[in-house]
Amino acid sequence: MIGLVLFLIVAPWFSVTQGIQTPINVVSAVWVTSEALYETGRTWTEIDAAPGDRNIRLRVAIQNLSNATISGITTELKLQYPFKNVTGGDINRAYYSGSVSPGTNAAMDFFLNIDLDCSPGQYKLDMIVNYLELASGVGKTLYFLKSTVVTVPVVVSSTRYMVIYNTIASPSTTVPAGNITISGNLLNVGKISVYNTNVTIFSQALARPVSTIVGQVDPNVPRPFSSGIQLRRDIVPGTYSITVSVAYTDAMATGHISQISLRLVVRPAEPRPPPVVQKQGDILTILIQILRDLVSVLLGLTEMVPILQ
Repeated sequence: MIGLVLFLIVAPWFSVTQGIQTPINVVSAVWVTSEALYETGRTWTEIDAAPGDRNIRLRVAIQNLSNATISGITTELKLQYPFKNVTGGDINRAYYSGSVSPGTNAAMDFFLNIDLDCSPGQYKLDMIVNYLELASGVGKTLYFLKSTVVTVPVVVSSTRYMVIYNTIASPSTTVPAGNITISGNLLNVGKISVYNTNVTIFSQALARPVSTIVGQVDPNVPRPFSSGIQLRRDIVPGTYSITVSVAYTDAMATGHISQISLRLVVRPAEPRPPPVVQKQGDILTILIQILRDLVSVLLGLTEMVPILQ
């Protein structure tokens, strides 16, 4: 008997809105990055995702809760604030090429950008899962095309790889067009090295942003930085915020940003004293006195007093 392979399109088994368990369950959603590359493959490590991270990998693991093997899994993650895909869109797709037996898991990776100004916390995203369910019988094999929607919990933390500390502005009070120095230290508190580290200092009080390349920063190795900057000449006296932004990437080109702010006081410039102008009468008096002293010396009436004692 010749076996038959049939594809049937059926409606989803269950609706999420009805509160009934779907045949697909989200096991975990974690941020990961590659720690090292060995002959046997990459070693992955979980990391925290923070506001401002770019091209960061979210690994979503799903479990097959049905009694049949599924395959041809395609997923579509619906993005909303504070997430975008790497091109700025609101849809992120991922695929799983293998089959998943009942009770086992499959993982898909999504690459996201996180808004720099978002608040840390847990966010929930909807993910559409399309798959083929295998049903075999005597002489025939059936594949049912199914779809379901699951919720993916995504956590954004305030924890970053890089800590900026002992940062000072010297002097902390200056005048328009004045020069100051921003200095501090960086410390990589993560488990892996980061690369392309760049310190940028910017503020509306500054004539222009200033960047300093630090390069590679290994874990637990403090790296100092220092930049001299100039204030605008037309700045109005007052209190201004100066932002120290540190951008860096890990081995998988995931971009991270750490920032702190300093306060700078701009005071009015001190007025210059007017130049001293000698009156004509005062000059004549001094010249007459000098002539009298010279005549007295020549006539022997007095002795020349040395200028330097």
